[in-house]
Amino acid sequence: MSSLTRAEERALADEAVAGDRRAFERLLRPHVGPLRSFLYRMIAHPEDAQDLAQETALRAHQKLATFRGSSSFRTWLFAIGSRLCLDLLRTRRRWPVEAQIEGEKAALASTSLMQSLDEIVRQEDFRFEYRQHVAYCFSCVARSLPPEESAALLLREVYLFDGPAAAKVLGMSASTFRHRLSAARETMKSRFEGYCALVGKQGVCYQCAALRDHCPEERRGDAPQAIAAAEASADDKLRHRLRVVRDADLEGGSGHEVHELLFRFMSDLWERPPGEAAPRASDRRRPSSQSGA
Repeated sequence: MSSLTRAEERALADEAVAGDRRAFERLLRPHVGPLRSFLYRMIAHPEDAQDLAQETALRAHQKLATFRGSSSFRTWLFAIGSRLCLDLLRTRRRWPVEAQIEGEKAALASTSLMQSLDEIVRQEDFRFEYRQHVAYCFSCVARSLPPEESAALLLREVYLFDGPAAAKVLGMSASTFRHRLSAARETMKSRFEGYCALVGKQGVCYQCAALRDHCPEERRGDAPQAIAAAEASADDKLRHRLRVVRDADLEGGSGHEVHELLFRFMSDLWERPPGEAAPRASDRRRPSSQSGA
């Protein structure tokens, strides 16, 4: 998060509008990583998130004269990115509730996906980290929510915007934001109950353990640990899950390439038009852009 005061942000914005590129870069730099992270977890696709982050930066530069400093630059920038992201998600199908269970079956049946997975987990710098997979899983389940609810939950609980700032990011009233956030929490509690094996023995999903076992022994990382006690309340289970999701480095951690691969596969599986053949897993891999957002 930026250490700049509102007055300093406004002064830098004025300098940037006057043509000082370095002033704009100083404004933008602290927020590039969190913005990309938010967009990635919202859209569940690495290249789409990168494209959205770059478009957000471009729009911010074009509209910088409209930044008045009444809110922080972070809030103003996330509002631009959120609008772009929500507009894109509204054109796409939401993932079904059973997306991960059915997606795992499809992945195991895909020769190209499994070949790409094997290549990644054998790389010298790869190490599976189950907490990153918990964060991946959270984004997959969140893709079954209305996009505005998913955004409300991530902004408030993962990126720690306060309620008024999160409402401003999403362009909605405080009461509407509270309704969206409450609906998202309730849905996520019900979706994970009886689903995730890390919060109860009745859970049907052991994907994090199965993925870890698929890795070479020296690349497996820590064994999955319970997120919360089985007898804990649904509220406590969600709170503990959100803490793991918030702390996990899904975007740049040692296992990030596996989750990028799986996000591409899941996006192709659930968002492509009916009847359209899925592309090979390897066809969707491309180097990440090194340019700033």
